[in-house]
Amino acid sequence: MQSWHSLKKRIHDMNFQSKIKFAFLLISMIPVIVLGSFCFSETRSLLINQSKSDLNAALNQSALTLNSQLEAYNKIVNFLSFNQEIVNAANHTYTSTFEMYDQLVNVIDQNFYTARNLNASIEQLTLYTDTNLHQHGQTVRPLSEVRTATWYPLVMQSTNILWFSDRHNIYSVRRVLNTKIKNPKDNIIYARINAKSLLEPFDSLETQGAELLIMDAAGQAVYSSEPDQVYPESLFRHPSVDEMHWNGEEYTVLHASIPTSGWEVFLYKPTSLITQSAWRIVSTVLLMIIACIVAVVVAGTLFSHKFISRIEQLRHNMKTVEEGSLEVTVHSDSKDEIGDLIRGFGNMVVKTEDLINKVYREEIARKEYEMKALQAQINPHFLYNSLSLINWRALRIHATDISEMAQLLSTFYRTTLNKGNNMILVSNEILNVQSYMKIQLLMHSNSFDVEYRIDEAILPYHMPNLMLQPLIENAIIHGIENRDEGGRIKLSGQLEDGCIVFQVEDNGIGIEPKQLASLLDSKPMGYGLKNVHGRARLMYGSEYGITITSEVNQGTHVTLRFPAADENK
Repeated sequence: MQSWHSLKKRIHDMNFQSKIKFAFLLISMIPVIVLGSFCFSETRSLLINQSKSDLNAALNQSALTLNSQLEAYNKIVNFLSFNQEIVNAANHTYTSTFEMYDQLVNVIDQNFYTARNLNASIEQLTLYTDTNLHQHGQTVRPLSEVRTATWYPLVMQSTNILWFSDRHNIYSVRRVLNTKIKNPKDNIIYARINAKSLLEPFDSLETQGAELLIMDAAGQAVYSSEPDQVYPESLFRHPSVDEMHWNGEEYTVLHASIPTSGWEVFLYKPTSLITQSAWRIVSTVLLMIIACIVAVVVAGTLFSHKFISRIEQLRHNMKTVEEGSLEVTVHSDSKDEIGDLIRGFGNMVVKTEDLINKVYREEIARKEYEMKALQAQINPHFLYNSLSLINWRALRIHATDISEMAQLLSTFYRTTLNKGNNMILVSNEILNVQSYMKIQLLMHSNSFDVEYRIDEAILPYHMPNLMLQPLIENAIIHGIENRDEGGRIKLSGQLEDGCIVFQVEDNGIGIEPKQLASLLDSKPMGYGLKNVHGRARLMYGSEYGITITSEVNQGTHVTLRFPAADENK
């Protein structure tokens, strides 16, 4: 009791920062330890179950492969058992040595040779017959040799292929049936298979530390990893068992069936080997838990509740500012570093808002006022009336070229001024370019060709006005005017992935690579291009604007890309 009071007094006398640290550590360590322990246990269990599942899948696959091999051997034995030539040879009573020799060589040897060539794992094929055929190597033997074999009565009572094994050999046996004669002889086809080749599908399991026991339908061992091992009765009497305590060690037991032969395959592997394969991941999880605990301890010594709360308030305010609201909601009179940070952030937001108001809004407003003032300096009605008068007088004196120029200028300035609006229909912008191009053709005595490829689908949309004319002007002045003769300008426009894409191509002198790299930033040659590029990026974003490709003495290709504005706007 006295020690408890002493501990309470020591905690009471601790400074406030230490109390916060102690409370933080205590509260943080409990969930870390609980969740970490749960995670460790579940991860270990999951990995062990996964390893067992993988091992079981591998066993079933190996059993399936073995079953397929047995079916292949059965087909060969069936082929021989139902071969009518062999059946006749095995049931015939011979009176001529030549006849007997002919059947041995041309029928039995030939068919058995073919069967062995079909699968090299067949080590012996023998016809045990009760007829008077002479013994012929291992191919033909008298039936009397196997009448005392343990499998003989089973074979004679069955019409199926039966599989047997002794300590060293695995073989299949089948009675040769003949329904065409009244009293057929007793004949048996015997096929001995290479055991190592037959059981090869299980080699990979044994190399991983697993041991195998294969039992036939009579409960006799066909194969065992440990031939002299005495197995517990529960291993093969209860195929559903999945764990077994044996020889002082825990084993995981798996089971698979071989339907073709009626065999049962039992795999038993020390559980410690299975868990060992998962231990590295489990160790990683354990190390992560320890690292979390260490991190909690370090964090508890570095932070306090007040520090965290003020940082959280500051972060929330920063998020609000990031979303576009330049309102400071966090304040601090504290003289520490966090207080200075909060005050500095507030001052920064205020100054940023002032700069935005001054540089952005005022500058944009000033530009708009300047544009409107510039447009107001031109009296549209006076200009149109003057051009109309020029057109009328030109027609009176039959000066058609002057009349055409006056009409083109009227159309060009009407679409350029656009009643003071910054947005214009694409169709009107095309009309503006066509008027400008015709004026240039008149000025250049039609010394170059013009081609338009405009998709009518883009005509109802809106776009910033006076975006195409600078591109055409640049192609004429810096492109085809510098050619010795001829020239071609092509203007195309279409919809691509929700964007309007204009392309201006010329076959002028092209642009040097060094000059092309900085063309959109330079004024002497690219002021018009720079203006169009800057307007597009300002209105729609940095992913839009102009891209330029060019080859010296081949021509230049300028692409303008911006989103398609709603045609109802």
